[in-house]
This record gives sequence, C-alpha cells and structure tokens, in this order.
Amino acid sequence: MKKWVIILTAVILYFTPLRFVSAKEQPMQVHFIDVGQADCILIQTPQNKNILIDAGDMRSGPKIIQYLKSHGVMTLDALIATHPHHDHIGSMPDIIYNFKVKAFYMPNLTNNTRSYNLLRQAIKDEQIMVFNARAGNKIEVEPKVSIDIIGPLAGRYETMNDYSYVLKLIHGKNTFLLMADAGEQSETALLTKGINVKADIIKIGHHGASTGSTLPFLKKVNPDAAVISVGRHNPWGYPKRAVINRLKYLKIPTYRTDLLGNIVAISDGRSIRFTYEETKRTDPSSIYFDRMNIIKKVNTGK
Repeated sequence: MKKWVIILTAVILYFTPLRFVSAKEQPMQVHFIDVGQADCILIQTPQNKNILIDAGDMRSGPKIIQYLKSHGVMTLDALIATHPHHDHIGSMPDIIYNFKVKAFYMPNLTNNTRSYNLLRQAIKDEQIMVFNARAGNKIEVEPKVSIDIIGPLAGRYETMNDYSYVLKLIHGKNTFLLMADAGEQSETALLTKGINVKADIIKIGHHGASTGSTLPFLKKVNPDAAVISVGRHNPWGYPKRAVINRLKYLKIPTYRTDLLGNIVAISDGRSIRFTYEETKRTDPSSIYFDRMNIIKKVNTGK
C-alpha cells in the first residue's frame, strides 16, 4: 500500500507545474547628487551594486562621501570619470581613498591640472584597475542593467567637453542618456552615424550650456523628462535660456538640482518616477512617467 502511495505522489508531483514565489525585485535608483556647478551621479541597482559617475569639484568630497554612506554604499563596483575636467573629477581622490573601488573607467585623455594629477596619484596609491573604455564598449552590470558607451565617436573635436563619455544606462525597458559635458559636435556625430540615442530620461549636457542640447538632438532623443545638474546663481548663467526654451517647446518636464536639490529617478524596468530633496523651490507639472506616456507621445507626434 505504501508503495502505491509513493508512486501516486510521484506522479502527481511530476505532472504538477512548479510555482516559485520570489520576493519583489528591487528598483534601480539613479541619484543626481546636488554638487553645485558640477556633476555626480550614483546608480544603485536591483542587485545592490553601486556605480558612481563623476565626483563633483574639489570641494564636493565631504558631501558625496556623506551621501554615499547614508545610502549604504561601502564599495563602488564601478567608478566612471566622463572626462578630466575639475568639476567632474575634482573629488574622485576623496572617493578612492574612502571607498573600495573595483573598477575605474575613463577616456584615454590627459589634462595637466592639479585635479587630474591628484586623481592619477590616488589611482596609483590604491592600485585600482583602469579601463580606457571607448564608444562601442558595454559595461555589463547585472542581467537587467547595463551601460553602453555610445560616445564620443572617433574624430577630432574643438573642446575637451566633446570628448566626454556619452553613456546609455539601460534597465529593462527604461533608458537614461547621460551626456556629461558633450556638446553640439558630439551630438552631431552621434546623429550622423545613426546611433540610437532614444531615451526615456536625458541628463542634459554641460549643465545646460547653449553649446549643446540642440533641437535636432533633443527631438531624436525624444525623452519623457530631462535632468540638469547645475549650481544656483552660477556665473555662466546656466542653464541657458535657449536650452530651457527648447525643452519647453518640446514639452519635456525638467528637473534641476539648483531648484530641487538631490534628485532620484526610481526605475522598476518599465516605469520611472522621481523624488527630490526640495519641494518648496518649484512645482514640476508632472513627476511620474510610465510606458503609456511614451506610447501617447509617439502617437501624437510630440
């Protein structure tokens, strides 16, 4: 009798589909840290990996370190310097000396400045592996998260800004286009070569300078929202009125660190929502974008 019970149980189990109950997957968070007139972006992935892109100027170190630690960062799986200007690499030595860095990515550029020389010394002191990645390379972060380096493309540019990494962060169906300081020449090269720049969110290049964010480029990106990392009352008047007008013309909601403080885009791989530090400086018309918005935008020709 026991034998038949065992056989019957085995048959039932064989023909019964298995159901695995898994915990709800964590979202990806993209933190646009308010470092004044500079850039710093922290990416925290569903599988608890941490990636830091740029690290503000030489005064930003204490704030970035405190911010990272407050969000549980102990190790940086990747540290990326988009280009060797002081407002992007200024506090990277502080980051390198205070956190374990598994891999460091930077373009094959040199810059005879104090901030660049201090960065090279920190890399040497901590014996960090450096990858001079370039356009066409991909950083495989985890199964649903990757970073494509789509620019700069081969060619000669007039300013170092146009040699900035242009990064496409992908999480499931969501995409973020991170422009660093890339301007019109870099944008034109991407469009001419037919590179897919379409993205849900764009981090506007060069703090909103009129040297980039051209209308043809913004139309091609066709984003649901834009983020500008910029300092309050900066002497250059960024973001420039021309750039703001283009964003308004294209009806692209825009989030600015000078108005909102730290800005966090939260992605579940299908939709993106925003949170931000300040709620009194401004009142964006919309802070939630899902895939239906994208479908409506395409259908209405926005």
